[in-house]
Amino acid sequence: MATKDSKNVGNPLDLEKQPLKNKDSIGGQSFGSVEDVGRIKLPDAHQDDIAWDCSQYDGELVNNWKILGYMAGGAFDNLSILKCMGCSMAVSCFVAYLTYSKKEALFIKPDKVEELGTFLNVFVGFLLGFFLRSSMTRWHECVHAFMDLLEAIRCMHMQMCALGVDADRVELLNRYGLLSAWLLHLGLNSESRKNPTRQDSLLSDAAQKEALWGLLNKYRPHLAQPAEKELLFPYNDCYSLLWTWAASLIGRMAQDGEIPPMASPTYGRIINIIEVAYGSIRDVKIMRKVKAPFIYTHTLACLVHFNTLINSWSFGIILGMTLQVALGKHDGSLREEFPHLVVSLFIQLCISMVAPWMYLTVLEVCVCVSQPFTFLDTKIPGLHLIENLEDDLANAAVMVDNVNWMKPRFKK
Repeated sequence: MATKDSKNVGNPLDLEKQPLKNKDSIGGQSFGSVEDVGRIKLPDAHQDDIAWDCSQYDGELVNNWKILGYMAGGAFDNLSILKCMGCSMAVSCFVAYLTYSKKEALFIKPDKVEELGTFLNVFVGFLLGFFLRSSMTRWHECVHAFMDLLEAIRCMHMQMCALGVDADRVELLNRYGLLSAWLLHLGLNSESRKNPTRQDSLLSDAAQKEALWGLLNKYRPHLAQPAEKELLFPYNDCYSLLWTWAASLIGRMAQDGEIPPMASPTYGRIINIIEVAYGSIRDVKIMRKVKAPFIYTHTLACLVHFNTLINSWSFGIILGMTLQVALGKHDGSLREEFPHLVVSLFIQLCISMVAPWMYLTVLEVCVCVSQPFTFLDTKIPGLHLIENLEDDLANAAVMVDNVNWMKPRFKK
């Protein structure tokens, strides 16, 4: 696409035409123009947790039985579930051994054992349904809050273009907005792990700050200037303070006549955009710091694990009784009960083992979804949204420079 300033395309000093991402950034691609737009690829998700996006999957795969063979990114890829399933099987085997060693166990009625293992299943499933719903609502609210921040950056750029603000001012505001989004994304997700442990969150504030700015220098080294980094580094909420700079810059521009004065509705609209950005950052931070009350999650977790334990006992009893009859450890009078015991064993396998494992899985999913900044499997797709924002800003800058009318200009 030819532009009005095509004669300056090769001028390296024309900084106003430089995109927010340069080709020295990750992936070696640039998208400073419409025809040059491209997706910059970060490292593989399994090599770099920052690049993992839990929302990028094939929807058709869910309706296919092939989904049963996928483990990466799923619930059964978590060590906690596998440990609980292993403990459940160990308890069942131990109870089966005790039952097998006692001839009196053959007097136990299998029907009563089945009732013992099912009395909590419905109640636990009902409570897990409520917890899953609230966790998904919390996750979507967190994504919406993050999107509000990115939308505020877009709206700010649109307002500046409509007022004909100088390109260097627009670029500065865009850079502050993108720097805030990147710092928020990297800061909140710096502790996300596949199977997080307590040691992962024991880093000191200084170490966390070093890690945060190290990641920023790795992915977008051009966003923060050395003097800005020096000023922002001591603060934990540096992504919020950037909007203080943006507000101060807007006030200075209003006094200099670059945008409408402070008493005008347009100025109020611009300040409202900054307030929306700041409020969205606050909402995202609340999602991270404020969790469900411990008494609620503790009670629910105890019910789930207690239900798993009871069902493990039930399955072990039926398994021991079946082994007694199958191996002939009786006088032969119960041989005709063997088919009935096999059917009861299969039923108990489904009700007392598979169903509690599913409840454990749902509990793990609820906890992961409710803490998207701790568990990698449910991390919000912040990176994907930020890259889309960078595309939009770069392309919008090109389109503003290629209009068939005289550009608007508020400053006379």
